Amino acid sequence: MTEQKYVVFSLGEERYALPIEAVERILNELPVTPMPRAPKIFLGVFDLRGVTIPTLDMRRRLEMAERKEVGNFVVVDTGKGRAALRVDRVDGIQVANEECVEPLSATLVNTGDPFASAILRQGDVLSVILDPEHIVPEQHKKRVATANKEAA
Repeated sequence: MTEQKYVVFSLGEERYALPIEAVERILNELPVTPMPRAPKIFLGVFDLRGVTIPTLDMRRRLEMAERKEVGNFVVVDTGKGRAALRVDRVDGIQVANEECVEPLSATLVNTGDPFASAILRQGDVLSVILDPEHIVPEQHKKRVATANKEAA
């Protein structure tokens, strides 16, 4: 039985999870420099030890209502470079065996935007497992890659 670790976070009452190997670090929310004319899902950029990190608002990404309270940043490797995801709060790290991970049913798969990859079930608590490589919409991946090249 293989165990997998996930970083679990919340947006309001909804729970989400990312495979821990894709998560570089978890930070308290930092000041962000807005980027003029950036797509709405991007909050802007911030400096992390001399590296400029593009920042996405997960509420905007998932088309949820805005929230003004301070949250957390989850810095992830998106496959095109690092990005920080602004979330309401990080709930912790969850260890789950493969029996706790359920594939998405065909009715729940969004083939045009495959950001969700499975469901994590811990008792009666469900979390949507996000695919780090699809967390940034396809049309914006070039921006993340460019930001990471400029920071290198």
